[in-house]
Amino acid sequence: MERERDSVAHGGHRARMRQRVRGEGFEGLEPHELIEFLLFYAIPRQDVNELAHRLVESFGSARAVLAATPAQLERVPGMGARAATWLALMGEAASACARLSPTDRPELRNCLDAFRWAAREGQERAAPRCMQLCLDAVGRLVFRREICPSLSWGERDTLRDALRDMLACQAHSAILLLLTGDRAPEPGDYDIERTAAYAGTLRAADCELLDVILVGGDALCSMRRAGLIPEAAASEAVRSLREDYLRHMPEGELRTSDFRDPDEVNHNDSMHEE
Repeated sequence: MERERDSVAHGGHRARMRQRVRGEGFEGLEPHELIEFLLFYAIPRQDVNELAHRLVESFGSARAVLAATPAQLERVPGMGARAATWLALMGEAASACARLSPTDRPELRNCLDAFRWAAREGQERAAPRCMQLCLDAVGRLVFRREICPSLSWGERDTLRDALRDMLACQAHSAILLLLTGDRAPEPGDYDIERTAAYAGTLRAADCELLDVILVGGDALCSMRRAGLIPEAAASEAVRSLREDYLRHMPEGELRTSDFRDPDEVNHNDSMHEE
């Protein structure tokens, strides 16, 4: 019974801290609280406050903790290999986000913006591969990365790394682009099952999976438009996010040529003719 009460207390503490981060960002956290927050996702059912204090005291700052290697982190009592690897990866992701320039952060405010981006990625990158776009509260792209060089994107390690990126850049929502190489792609059972699982994982981290867009040579397929992303109870802010994304959703077939820059299309056509 005492263990159950402790579990409830830890759960309430974690919920309150997540709410603080959602409202104030990481800037409002003390160094040990930042590390504690990150450890929530590596050690889900344990009070990690003391461990977070120990890490900051051992390395001198939260920044130094995130810059440490897994081997260095594991020397701290209470740190296992999984948590050490997680913190090291979070540090790498945060560094990558910090290196992005303002021109790397376009706004994807609705589905049309997302489809244009997807069509461009499908034109410029070889298939198959899976990309994740991490967006802030106003739909600005804050981080993007290829999370899988194949269409087996829904495996545990891949989604763990995708979640790591979301947390590292304080993203509010994500869009997955599946570059399939097919002319007119359609989601299979694997895509539907994994999309539901990842959407649930993101919601547990107070993030929203806006869409999974399958990109082919001739057409796009939006799993949000097809109703294949499970809806769930959400805050007013998340409901507004979904509504903004869907507001300009087109009807009929989503052809990639409709979402590409006309100058790019004409240039590519002339290149093929030559």
